[in-house]
Amino acid sequence: MDLRELKLNTNTARHPWEIARFKVVNQLIKNHLPHINHLTNFTLLDMGCGDTWFIEEMSKHYPSAKMAGVDIAFEPNLLELLQQRFMQSNIGVYPSLESAKPHLQKKVDVVLLLDVIEHIEDDVAFLKWMQSFDFITNETVFIITVPAYQKLFCSHDVFLGHYRRYTNNMLVRHMEASGLEEITKGYFFLSLLPLRLMQVIKEKIFKANHNEEAKGLANWNGAEGNNSLVAKVLLADYKISKLFQKIGVKLPGLSNYILCKKFV
Repeated sequence: MDLRELKLNTNTARHPWEIARFKVVNQLIKNHLPHINHLTNFTLLDMGCGDTWFIEEMSKHYPSAKMAGVDIAFEPNLLELLQQRFMQSNIGVYPSLESAKPHLQKKVDVVLLLDVIEHIEDDVAFLKWMQSFDFITNETVFIITVPAYQKLFCSHDVFLGHYRRYTNNMLVRHMEASGLEEITKGYFFLSLLPLRLMQVIKEKIFKANHNEEAKGLANWNGAEGNNSLVAKVLLADYKISKLFQKIGVKLPGLSNYILCKKFV
């Protein structure tokens, strides 16, 4: 969860979108990085790790890995609490990439940028800057997710501080401009498109900024059991899209993903 949303969140249950996105990313790792498993000693960097839920889940699945979570929005008190909490674990948390550098191995194997680069005005310059660090090598795999389709830009995006939403083609262009080469890409969560489209239409008709709707994940009040069920539906949604992709049919979705490496 974005730290901006965390401040508004009073519900301990995770949003099904978060649970499903975790499973999608984990599936991408299994499908495209088959050398990585629960026994592999690798290094994962989660840039913009938010409230650390995602990296904690990754830690459970990959206990032999070294996990580093970076978020410039960490306030000193929160950072201190998290550092104490993870003291005996394989997770380290840092307020900047520079402060994480001494604690990272020579090579970072996987970089997660999960719904991060849409928050950055010049995403290309940011990705180039990241690649300037020695621990980002030609073998480092970037896993990036972003919100899809600029026409779906609404109050939720404004609230979260998004600069843009992406198409797959736009995402590839920005990766190439930053020196990254596509491994695979796609859309996911087709079933959420109608809900977002309805919100956009509603806002255009009533010319209003729906602040309550804009709160997004922080406004979710679902019970844990229902969350799990919805997450399973969203994961099935992703798998169906992947099946269609294999036969050459590219379905849209509310989010995009891309896996990429440095150009060699």
